[in-house]
Amino acid sequence: MAGWPMIALTDTAGEAVTVPTENVAQPGESVPAELAPGSGAFAGIKWTTCDKAATDCPAGNTVKVGLAKGGPLVAATLEGFPDPEQSGITFKSLQIGTIQPSRQGVVAW
Repeated sequence: MAGWPMIALTDTAGEAVTVPTENVAQPGESVPAELAPGSGAFAGIKWTTCDKAATDCPAGNTVKVGLAKGGPLVAATLEGFPDPEQSGITFKSLQIGTIQPSRQGVVAW
């Protein structure tokens, strides 16, 4: 696998919320890797928040992740985010970093 993961903010109905998203070469170009069962890969995301009351503020209650466009997405385990019932996760914009075989540098940008 290589490239960028798929990241989606979803609403209470499980539908994707439209968020301006950009794939970026951070922390560098993607490093192709073959994943063995039970192993993992890493990618960072960077986002800006907005006021949920604003009409142009995308808000949802779950962040879902996946490895391939059009493939299955699973709910990410989030720490320090609003309770899902509040639909308080806001992404005014989102940058998605490249898939890497280790954590090194993934969250440094």
